[in-house]
Amino acid sequence: MKLSCFYCGNELTATAQQLGGEVVCPHCQKVIRLPEAEPEQEAEEHPPFSIGNWLTSSISGLTSMVVHMLMLVLFAAVTCDYRSGMPEGEVVAIGELPSVDLSDSGGDVLETTEAETEESESIDLEQLLEDVAPPTADTSDSGDVVDISQMLPSGAAGASGSMETIGGGGAAALGSGASFMGLRAEGGLIMIIADYSGSMSGPRMDFLKQEVIEAIDSMSRETRFQILFFNTGARQFPEPGWRSPTRDREKVVNWLRQVNSGGGTDPLPAFEAAFKFSPPPDAVFFMTDGLFDAGSVDLIRNLNVKNGGRTKIHTISFIDQSAEAIMRRIANDSGGKYRHVSGF
Repeated sequence: MKLSCFYCGNELTATAQQLGGEVVCPHCQKVIRLPEAEPEQEAEEHPPFSIGNWLTSSISGLTSMVVHMLMLVLFAAVTCDYRSGMPEGEVVAIGELPSVDLSDSGGDVLETTEAETEESESIDLEQLLEDVAPPTADTSDSGDVVDISQMLPSGAAGASGSMETIGGGGAAALGSGASFMGLRAEGGLIMIIADYSGSMSGPRMDFLKQEVIEAIDSMSRETRFQILFFNTGARQFPEPGWRSPTRDREKVVNWLRQVNSGGGTDPLPAFEAAFKFSPPPDAVFFMTDGLFDAGSVDLIRNLNVKNGGRTKIHTISFIDQSAEAIMRRIANDSGGKYRHVSGF
């Protein structure tokens, strides 16, 4: 048996008896382990050939093949779906999905300018009385709330229209007081005496009602107030005694809707009613748009003196300046201040 050396690759000869043992390569003198001899396969015994055996084997093989083919056809008819291999059931057609623009915000875009409320061109009295704010010195404000800084005083120090602060009476408390038509008075008990004669009809009366509400809004919770309108008589806010700026504000708003201007001009009955309050007011805001009897000056001073003379009366002439001299005397007699409001 011819073999090749594992080490040098040269050919060497080995006998059948040497297989499974070791030999020395005659070329490189290396010991080589020979492979085991393969066992001889016994020849398979075949039965002798006969025509009977061949026929028997062929018929049974053919019968088996036919039976198996029939079973396969039957099985395929029962279990298979002829619709291109798809299982039975509902066929769902998937249509083309619409394209979606991912840049879409998913809703309407609101411009900030569309959300702004348009200002009303005309001033509704009811809106004026229900939506008011305390006067400020911000001249940039416009609309329903009248800017007090636009009211130019006549004879007052400075023409800037800034709010003046006026001392009140002995009952004044820290943070108390009120502002009315550009003047501020300190005091715990504030009385507003305002003209509602026939000359105050129309826009003047609307403006006055607004100023009354703004005066109430400017008061602290500790301040108390009362309102007296006058023509030839006096008309007081129907709730008696000193009123609260927080609890009574809405009542005043409703009452002002019922007040209409008319008649002549005589402030004396209103002052007589004001000095009947106990305790008397610390400060009085007294305004009018017309002229009245100059004899009222001494009578008003006497009413104040009888009540201790501590009430400061701050006077305001509105639009019409014909009563300026009388209004200044009333203010000076009580230690108050005078102011003219030329327009609104």
